[in-house]
Amino acid sequence: MEKLQIKANAKINLALAVKFKREDGYHELELIYQEIDFSDNLILEKSRDIIFTSTDTSLGPARDNLCVRAARLLQKEFAVGGLKIHLEKQIPSGAGLGGGSSDGAAVLKGGLKLYERSVPEKKLLSLAATLGSDVPFFLNGGTVYARGRGEHITPVHLFSDYKILLIFPPLRISTVWAYKNLNLALTSKYADYKFRGFRFQNLDLVNFKNEFFNDFEASVFAAYPVLSEIKSRLYENSAAFAAMSGSGAVMYGLFDDEKVLESAHAALQKIYDCRISSPVTGKDRAVGSGDGA
Repeated sequence: MEKLQIKANAKINLALAVKFKREDGYHELELIYQEIDFSDNLILEKSRDIIFTSTDTSLGPARDNLCVRAARLLQKEFAVGGLKIHLEKQIPSGAGLGGGSSDGAAVLKGGLKLYERSVPEKKLLSLAATLGSDVPFFLNGGTVYARGRGEHITPVHLFSDYKILLIFPPLRISTVWAYKNLNLALTSKYADYKFRGFRFQNLDLVNFKNEFFNDFEASVFAAYPVLSEIKSRLYENSAAFAAMSGSGAVMYGLFDDEKVLESAHAALQKIYDCRISSPVTGKDRAVGSGDGA
């Protein structure tokens, strides 16, 4: 195989808690990730060198891109050749949807498939974590409970017969800024976890609002009141659950009634840039298989 096309799906955070700052300088996190069917597309080809191109001219220096860093990691760890990477970008940057991390995970999986390398899952997850906190999740996707920096992952099964209304405000929020402005009385207790996966197996959508929250919302909403307004509008339009994804700026609402969703979409698209999506679940993929991201 000389060439491979691979899809890199986005995610939303159904829950996100920032626990405390660790000795390594990172924050201990607790999250519930949900893969969604909104994606970037990557075309990978074997090459002598690492060559990166993209349809998005705003991405900055190629050397800093997670796709390039992932390709370098493959060369360093597994002695593979180069990769020609073309990224057809759809997932906006600074949105909280994990697009860059998903792209990086797709390059890891696709590169391994192109060069026919088999890697133990534990090792690949560990390497993925060196690229970024969200990258390990995107190796398999689905619905998971995660802790640490996001690298300790346990699959969970939640009610998934719903649709997602994504709203894209004209904002980009830096994750560095979001952490710097986080205003929490952070716990120092490892035992104080809110979203442990076993508690939420088979949780119904009607209970998401009672159980899930995003710790970034208070400080981000204070700086960008339009996001709080969007969340209120989602509930006014009968979303069963609404929240910000990651550190923002994308807001989303979950709907289990198609007609209610269509009505909300019709009303809100007059004000905001909106997109309907669905959760991606039931994955049974081997890490490194190269089938999606």
